[in-house]
Amino acid sequence: MKKRRAIFIGDVRFDQCPVFELNSETNYFEMIIDKEFRYLKEVVEEDDDFLVFEIEKDMATLIKQ
Repeated sequence: MKKRRAIFIGDVRFDQCPVFELNSETNYFEMIIDKEFRYLKEVVEEDDDFLVFEIEKDMATLIKQ
C-alpha cells in the first residue's frame, strides 16, 4: 500500500521533525503524531518548503522537491 508523506524543510533544524501523511478521504496532510495539525493537500504540494515522498514498503521516493 502506497502512502504519501511530507516534511517541512525548516523543521530539520530541530531535534525532532514532524511527518505529515496524506489522508485521501479528507484531502489533508495530517501530522502523524497529532492529527489536528494539518494542511490542505494543495498547500503542501504548492509550497516549496515541503518535501513530499511516496512510501511503498520500506522505500521512500522523493516526488516533489
